Amino acid sequence: MLPFAETRSGRAAGWKRILAAALLALAGSGTAIADEHVPGAAPRQLGEVPSLDEREALRLSQEAVGRMVPDMELRDRRGKPVRLSDYRGKPLLVSFIYTGCFQVCPAQTRDLYEAVRGLDRMLGESQFNVVSVGFNQPFDSPEAMRSFAAQHRIAHRNWEFLSPTKAQVQELTRSFGFSYVATPAGFDHLLGVTVVDARGRIHSQVLGNKVRADQLGVPLRELLLRHAPPPPNALEALVERVRILCTVYDAETGEYRYDTKLILVIAGGVLFFLTLLVYFGLEWQRQRRQRRESRLTCPPLPHAVSGSTV
Repeated sequence: MLPFAETRSGRAAGWKRILAAALLALAGSGTAIADEHVPGAAPRQLGEVPSLDEREALRLSQEAVGRMVPDMELRDRRGKPVRLSDYRGKPLLVSFIYTGCFQVCPAQTRDLYEAVRGLDRMLGESQFNVVSVGFNQPFDSPEAMRSFAAQHRIAHRNWEFLSPTKAQVQELTRSFGFSYVATPAGFDHLLGVTVVDARGRIHSQVLGNKVRADQLGVPLRELLLRHAPPPPNALEALVERVRILCTVYDAETGEYRYDTKLILVIAGGVLFFLTLLVYFGLEWQRQRRQRRESRLTCPPLPHAVSGSTV
């Protein structure tokens, strides 16, 4: 499935697009133009409905990989200021949406929610964060984002809905490699999730209109095994790494589950190691005991007698 959405506001969007195209056509035709300041916008003839240049949008998306996320101050759904740097220390999943969308963005958000719930089994709920960012300002206000989250029942303690200011949108979307263009029916925009590492650098782009847990699990597993959040102690760190390694994606349920075969292999290896450890420990004790007993039972050497006999 292509990672692009032509968002529509209900069934009425179809005839709205036709009407808009007809009205634009009345203005004239024959000159190729591009929407200024809109990354990924396709050049169009005067009279054509704006659309996204898919190849350019993909290029801009991949070009953002390796880029540091700008440390902007946004507002959460309660209106409180939140800096993007506040999310450093853990991997972060970023999804751009707009609340006026009735089909694509709600479906994308619900699919991401199901994927995140599937990832919780493998990674743990506290191992990563998720944010949805409303790019259609000033309409994607904190109140609109709060209503959107409640309407679609997104309930995850590490998932927040953020609103930039209108002046921030251009820099923010460019930094993440997110392309969109306004159309008479809403927006044509890139679909997918940006994966940011714990240091605030874009690690990868997972594109598509239905992001699955296994697609997000690959980069998240890699990031957590490489730079996991510091656990309270070394034992918990070892347990977390083993738990991550011992999970596999189940395509039937759409979630991660524990890989029984791998667990048995690891358990067998640990048991073998412990058996060797016990064996060498007992052997060391036996040899030590033998040396001690040999010193106790060995007869004393005869003393040399000096002088002459009568």
